[in-house]
Amino acid sequence: MKKIKLTKLVIVSLVVASITALSPIKTNAEWKKDNKGWWYSEGKSWVTGWRQLDSKWYYFEQDGYMKTGWLKDKDNKWYYLKNDGSMAYDTVIDGYKIDSNGAWINSTSSNNDSNLDSLGKEILSNISIQNSTFSVEYSGDINDAGNVIEDEINKLKYTNPYEAYNVSSYKMEMSSRSGSSIVKVKVNCVYKMTAEMEADLNIKARAIVESITSEGMSQSDKELAIHDWIVNNTTYDKSYTIYDPYNTLIKHTGVCEGYSLLAQKMFTIAGIKSIIVEGTSQGESHAWNMVYIDNKWRHVDATWDDPVSSRDILRHDYYNLTDKEISSDHSWDTSKYPKAN
Repeated sequence: MKKIKLTKLVIVSLVVASITALSPIKTNAEWKKDNKGWWYSEGKSWVTGWRQLDSKWYYFEQDGYMKTGWLKDKDNKWYYLKNDGSMAYDTVIDGYKIDSNGAWINSTSSNNDSNLDSLGKEILSNISIQNSTFSVEYSGDINDAGNVIEDEINKLKYTNPYEAYNVSSYKMEMSSRSGSSIVKVKVNCVYKMTAEMEADLNIKARAIVESITSEGMSQSDKELAIHDWIVNNTTYDKSYTIYDPYNTLIKHTGVCEGYSLLAQKMFTIAGIKSIIVEGTSQGESHAWNMVYIDNKWRHVDATWDDPVSSRDILRHDYYNLTDKEISSDHSWDTSKYPKAN
């Protein structure tokens, strides 16, 4: 039986100290545009997910292109303009609308809820580029700041798991002036992957997906091709040391976290929406994927479809299961994830 280990995000220390605000490091960063849309390049790669640029928040797909905005139709209903110019009324990016220029509509709002929303996105903008030290501001009680920051990082495991799970550990230092409600929080992060590793992973994973899928394939066929490739080219890491998708891909071995993060990266490249589920299996901490396929959510556990064995075995016992089917030996907080009925 496999022992599954899952790295937890932890606060190493909380100390009150004087801090200096730091900004995310950007190398050769600039806006670029082609006939498909805008993207923001950084070095040899491009930004993905939420990113704060010029005091405004933008959302970039995994292929790098910026999401273009929300408009109102003749009936005063909000619709979303996709990259191909078609309208979608039900698309929401992590619960937030963006305007016709691609900027998050509530970027400049000053109420407390927006303060927390902005805080989470600012944290994401830093950890998505592996910024080892950055500072954020929290409006509230300094005694609550630590828990608030921890909650915001934990939320990212559901909305941006690829970035959040790359955080191996972190510690915080907080300070505020007497009589002020503004708390300055300095965050020091240790990451599993460097920016260079992530850029190399993007290139290698994209090449693999392009080699095992084609434009004419359905999403179901692409999903199966990715699942089978991972199982056939990866063995379980019985030393319990490889958690990140880069080393899982390069060394062809990893624990459940590496399997599921690599799967999510490849699913995203193929245009398949997926998330990572954190739970337990047979009494051990475990992680697996959920995919949105054929208009419904399903569980996919590539780790348990790749049994530890002296022979190369490919199974589909944990492929596209419903909540009821996988709950026979998997447990998770069902309130935090979509229903797979």
